[in-house]
Amino acid sequence: MNPKDISYDTQFALHQVCTALNPLLALRAYEENQYVLKDWRIIYAAEDDAGPFKLRRKEFADRGFISTCFRGKSLWVLDSEAISTLSPVRFQMGYGTFVDSNAASFIKALAYRENPSPGLTQYGNALRANFDNEELAVLNPYLYLWEAQRSWNEETIENCRMTLAAIHALSLDSSPLDESWGLRFRSIYKEQAEAHADELLADFQKQLDNGLHEGIEQQVDLVESMILRTKIIEASSSKSAEHKMGELIQFMHEETSTFMLRELIVCADILCRGGRSALSKKLNSVLDKEDPLAVIKNCSWDLYLPRALDAMANTQTLPEADFYLGNLITFDTDVADIFKLTELRAMAMHRKSTYTFPFFNEEFIDWIAARVGEKRMDSLAGLFQTDGFESRAKLRSHARVKNILVEDRARFMSMKKQKL
Repeated sequence: MNPKDISYDTQFALHQVCTALNPLLALRAYEENQYVLKDWRIIYAAEDDAGPFKLRRKEFADRGFISTCFRGKSLWVLDSEAISTLSPVRFQMGYGTFVDSNAASFIKALAYRENPSPGLTQYGNALRANFDNEELAVLNPYLYLWEAQRSWNEETIENCRMTLAAIHALSLDSSPLDESWGLRFRSIYKEQAEAHADELLADFQKQLDNGLHEGIEQQVDLVESMILRTKIIEASSSKSAEHKMGELIQFMHEETSTFMLRELIVCADILCRGGRSALSKKLNSVLDKEDPLAVIKNCSWDLYLPRALDAMANTQTLPEADFYLGNLITFDTDVADIFKLTELRAMAMHRKSTYTFPFFNEEFIDWIAARVGEKRMDSLAGLFQTDGFESRAKLRSHARVKNILVEDRARFMSMKKQKL
């Protein structure tokens, strides 16, 4: 399904359901809009654990973090079958635990480093202490691979081969992840694990050849364009944070032709100096960095990770599952803070395609109004109506975003030279 084909009425109905204050009100809103939403399934995150599907968020050890993209403790499912009967309806949830490049690098080092530092073995002990052998044996490395492919060369591929082998070895040896585990890996399991890694890499290369790289690039470019323009607005104006937020919203509407609320939430933390995320703090002085564009690109990849998990929720790769719930393990505080700052209240999934709409715990209009002020909100209100929605859908294109990025990168580096 092309997002441009989703009508304003459908989006409005989805908004009513997915921003409801609790599961019961979400159910009532779905019932009122059931004919418009007959092709949509909604998973709604409850603050309590009464829902049939449980959610996990946990901090562990030094900087360790495991979470889904959702708020709360459990999920409810709403669709046309669920609301049309009083009998129980059976839903199947696919489930997976992913590692980002940060966590993956620790596992690789534990396997290949002959003299691991005490700090490294502490990370290994933390993984064994907080995740059972069954879960560690089936860790999914694909988010790590998606990030690695942005610089896909012989060195990267060899590094991925070693990392995939190390992750696979978790299923071969369930002993504590310490120096002796690494020794056994190198002496017993290395050849077998690397052969398995070769098979995964061959399959991944086929995915890249079939266009995976381009699909990921389009998403990351959008994220980067948001962060980069935010920093340009911040550095080039002495006006109020409310005025700068208004500029950023106009940028999304007029130039990228899309509203990206997760990115807007993070960028608001930058412009308003909220200090709620390590990422926004890192970017406060990015113009002083030797290569500020590289820092922004890395932050864009961090911000892309929950977006990637969103996209997996409405999967067709598991025909027996009605939806898919991904968890991410990281030791990166930037990534952990993004998950906390941009948690979802609900997600709408189109049942005849893989398209998804995430809905954040922050109520969209109220959240924006609080950050731009009442008077400025009046002038922006039309952007959220039918005409604004339709005009963005017509103009949206990746080529346009690429051009914006080229111009903004040059402008930002010019600002850096002026500062020197």
